[in-house]
Amino acid sequence: MSGGWHVRVITAALALIAWPCGESMAATLDALAADGVYTWRVAATEDAPPLCCVRWSSGSAVACECDLDSRHDNYSAADGFPGASGEMQIYALIESGRTRRIRALSPQCAVTSRLDITDLGLVDVDESLAWLKDNVTPTSSVASDALAAVAVHEGAAALRFLMDIVTAAPTMELRKEAIFWMSQARISESAGELERLMFDDESSGIRQHAAFSLAQSTAENRADALIRQGREDNDPEVRSQAWFWLAQTGASESEEAIQWALANDDDDEVREEAVFAMSQLPEDRAVDALLAVLGNRQLQREVREQALFWLAQSDSERAFEHLDRLLSSGQ
Repeated sequence: MSGGWHVRVITAALALIAWPCGESMAATLDALAADGVYTWRVAATEDAPPLCCVRWSSGSAVACECDLDSRHDNYSAADGFPGASGEMQIYALIESGRTRRIRALSPQCAVTSRLDITDLGLVDVDESLAWLKDNVTPTSSVASDALAAVAVHEGAAALRFLMDIVTAAPTMELRKEAIFWMSQARISESAGELERLMFDDESSGIRQHAAFSLAQSTAENRADALIRQGREDNDPEVRSQAWFWLAQTGASESEEAIQWALANDDDDEVREEAVFAMSQLPEDRAVDALLAVLGNRQLQREVREQALFWLAQSDSERAFEHLDRLLSSGQ
């Protein structure tokens, strides 16, 4: 297969997700032709998360100042940080005529740079999307951050762009990034599409990633969708991960659904991972669920042994007391 053929395929795929540019670009972002650090505000989707650079403290993400020059700052939704309040702040670092950094942050997020930051004010959503689209390519080092910025933009055009990426992007990585940011920044509009991907996409990797993304969202249907995938998907790894992400949500249906898998799934790996999933429930519920598995003599011995193993890994005093009783009785 020739390299030229690859180029034609990638070009054709990207044509499907192309965005109007060129003469349609308004003047405000023409400033980005010159090197520097720029920022502008855009109207944000109602689901836009409170994004800022974060540090971890006692298991929680706490907002901290963002260094716009750094490649290493992580940014995500931060505990106790105010939401978007209708707008998001987009930052871009241009060096030698190329985009080196893109960040979409809440307007209240503090930032710093060794360079002066040029504020371009409020920019039309379509203009901002048109510029960001040019940075979403398989070879771009800022494609992921550009997709995050696209996702927080208000309006149907941003969602259409993300869905086009999911459908036509030539790399799995771009497809997965679009799916994730659909779940994080516009779940009200995207929940149905994520569920469709969980069940209809040919790629097991995409079905699994859609399940992960839905589980990380606030979608009301996430538990039902994960249970259905855990029961119905033809790939054991996808079913296994569905039970794991279900337990991570803490949904009240988790124990009963995972117990069903232990009794009915015919794959050894799925049953083993389902027991592990129980260990990921909130602490008291995890101990209760594992004890129930351990005491259920209708289940296979290997399943019960897995429950015993994960009980031993617990920090729960109740788990230790039960294990002491087992050792004392010689069982």
